[in-house]
Amino acid sequence: MLLAAGLGIGATAIAGWYYQNRKQFIPPTEWKRIGVLEKLYYYPIKSCYPIVLDTADCDDIGLRNGKFKDHQFMLIDTKNNLITCRTYPKLLKVKPKIINGELYATAPNMEPLRITYEKFVESNKGDVKVKFYKVDVYVTLCGEEYDKWFSKYILDKDDGIRLAYYPYPMATKLKDPSKEFATKFFRNEDTGSFQDVSSYMLINYSSVDELNTRLETRKEANVDPLAFRGNFYIKTDDNIPFDEDNWKWIKIGDDVIMRTLAPCYRCIVPNIDPEKAERNPNTEPLKTLKTYRIPKGSTSPMMGLQLGIRQNGKIKRGDTIYVSTI
Repeated sequence: MLLAAGLGIGATAIAGWYYQNRKQFIPPTEWKRIGVLEKLYYYPIKSCYPIVLDTADCDDIGLRNGKFKDHQFMLIDTKNNLITCRTYPKLLKVKPKIINGELYATAPNMEPLRITYEKFVESNKGDVKVKFYKVDVYVTLCGEEYDKWFSKYILDKDDGIRLAYYPYPMATKLKDPSKEFATKFFRNEDTGSFQDVSSYMLINYSSVDELNTRLETRKEANVDPLAFRGNFYIKTDDNIPFDEDNWKWIKIGDDVIMRTLAPCYRCIVPNIDPEKAERNPNTEPLKTLKTYRIPKGSTSPMMGLQLGIRQNGKIKRGDTIYVSTI
């Protein structure tokens, strides 16, 4: 009888653990309002300036505005290595624009470049292997016209930079299990197109405001929230800095549901002023952020959340934001 009782207790404990563990992967049914979606951004060309959106569709690999998708273009060198604003801050001066329903790249002292989207949408397979950090991704090269434009602007040469397109409707790169963001909630499907980590990123304005109070103490200029290159910028009702550390699930409006995958561990990009495209000489705000936002076992400070979509849908600026901490 004692053995049976022991087995019964053990089975109950295992069942309880299984239920609790499984529940973490199932969207909740109860939500708490925490604020509104204040700003909505997407980045057609990786490492370039974003486009502000009023509405968007949330798909498996990122935001979509009609035929235009987030992070669907990126720049590579002639050895097929990734080019970003970490190395070339002036990329932030490249401002994609939608003009009469067409995508253009604009930059100082350059004629606007129309990016013929229809040509690339027809392709569904990449023909060139690119080293995307430590992961191989197959891309479609856009062509000489685009390569010359970006090479001229970035290098003041006729070649050296190439524009690449992500041709797939789903993620094709795998998460790196050695990385800090590779939590048990992170799926390979969450890696997006040319995003660094995941398909979506959220920034809480209250957290950036709190960071700026510390920068003012150090007599540093405030950091522009856009330096953190998020998609969703949230204005919370209670204005609690870093309250997002507690959010496990996020609902935007009536339909879209996101799972928090991991904090966003920041690289050096926030040290580049997104408007001036210049590096901060004192390595701020990262220097300050490192004094209080590095978790145990990490070397990078946290700001924002990496998100994976669990229910697709439409969103718009001003939508109510709901969260679950369970």
